[in-house]
Amino acid sequence: MLAVVHCLRAWRQYLLGSSFVVKTDNSATCHFFTQPKLTSKQARWQEFLVEFNFEFEHKKGSSNQAADALSRKQEHAAISLLAHLRGSEIGGSVRDTLREFLQKDHVAHNVMNLVKAGKIRQFWVEEDLLVTKGNRLYVPRAGDLRKKLLYECHDTLWAGHPGWQRTYALLKKGYFWPNMRDDVMQYTKTCLIYQQDKVEKVKVAGLLDPLPVPTRPWESFSMDFITHLPKHVVKLWGVPTSIVSDRDGRFIGSFWTELFSFLGTSLNISSSYHPQTDGQTERFNCMLEEYLRHFVNARQKNWVELLDVAQFYFNAQTSSSTGRSPFEIVSGRQPVLPHLVDHPFAGKNPQALNFTKEWK
Repeated sequence: MLAVVHCLRAWRQYLLGSSFVVKTDNSATCHFFTQPKLTSKQARWQEFLVEFNFEFEHKKGSSNQAADALSRKQEHAAISLLAHLRGSEIGGSVRDTLREFLQKDHVAHNVMNLVKAGKIRQFWVEEDLLVTKGNRLYVPRAGDLRKKLLYECHDTLWAGHPGWQRTYALLKKGYFWPNMRDDVMQYTKTCLIYQQDKVEKVKVAGLLDPLPVPTRPWESFSMDFITHLPKHVVKLWGVPTSIVSDRDGRFIGSFWTELFSFLGTSLNISSSYHPQTDGQTERFNCMLEEYLRHFVNARQKNWVELLDVAQFYFNAQTSSSTGRSPFEIVSGRQPVLPHLVDHPFAGKNPQALNFTKEWK
């Protein structure tokens, strides 16, 4: 019934005043106007539908195969992902493309001439490429390479449709152009998927009583259930000094409390009806669910497959509070990210290349 209402709203200007037939294989829909009891939503639908002159006609499911095939299509067109940027577009050819566009961009060409003359120190030339502080390559306005880089650092699976700050942090690690920050802000504002799925954040009134700041990684961590917790933490990072959690029955049970009492771990349980105590975990759960909404298919069956990529995405993102990513805090360095790989390997095994493209 919802599909019928949606279609009539979309085509209202063409259907008003006309007589037509709605064919459906749902027999219950055919008796919608004769139902003795209606919910408030159904009553509003009925009030809307009486504007039109139409009749329901039942069609057997066996003879309605074309509509069934469309309704059961796994990747619905309305939420299907944009085509992923292939490695050949942003990877192996990026330097050659930059050299070509640098010659076409008169501003970049003039800067290169000034650099060669020794009049500018902010840039230098390496292999006919314009390089600035941090070994970042200058991307000229000519061509569409700027747009492709914005797509790579925002729309792809490994990027995860982040906000403009994190998109900008990813992009500036390897590239530079004037007003790049403004371009990133404008790009994220016009990203339909990000604007639809992002969660509104409202500041909490009142003073905060912060938890103690840990002195080393994994000294303290917070936890909360969505489905299951990781199987291995202690064997990788040692016994924590403290654990922050909500008042879930598994966290306040006698076994859990006595276990960590023996291990010397302090359990910091949140107040009743005050999830802000464990706000870091609650916020991360919200961000994870938002990430999955970006890329999950119409049947919502592939979210488990996306968790590993999501973990990589969050660990590679720069935190606004620390100025570093989780990778950098724990291991001391940032991993090589897909958009910084200049010459992707193209070997004899096509399956390996296809697996790499799925990540991009």
